[in-house]
Amino acid sequence: MKLQEKIIVWPANLDSSKSRCEGRKIPKGIALQAPRLEEIREAAARLSLEVEVVPAKSRPRTWWEKAGYVILPRKQAKVAVVRTLANEIRKIRSAKTAPEKDRK
Repeated sequence: MKLQEKIIVWPANLDSSKSRCEGRKIPKGIALQAPRLEEIREAAARLSLEVEVVPAKSRPRTWWEKAGYVILPRKQAKVAVVRTLANEIRKIRSAKTAPEKDRK
């Protein structure tokens, strides 16, 4: 079933360890190392996107990995949304590691 006006974002779409053939949608320089479903949900919420999380589901091509996915509204092209999510997750990660650096 196709979802009209929605896009599905899998963690593999943002993963720098995956090749383009394995599902990465953005350049390796922008991609993230081991993105988690919770990080994608948090980034989408911070971007004021309506988020629906579907955990423990697998991409048809990698049926053995139960990573889950996120359903988002289609406001732009999928690649543009994935780039924006990657940038937001990078900001979230740097904000979480910044206090740890200050403690040392």
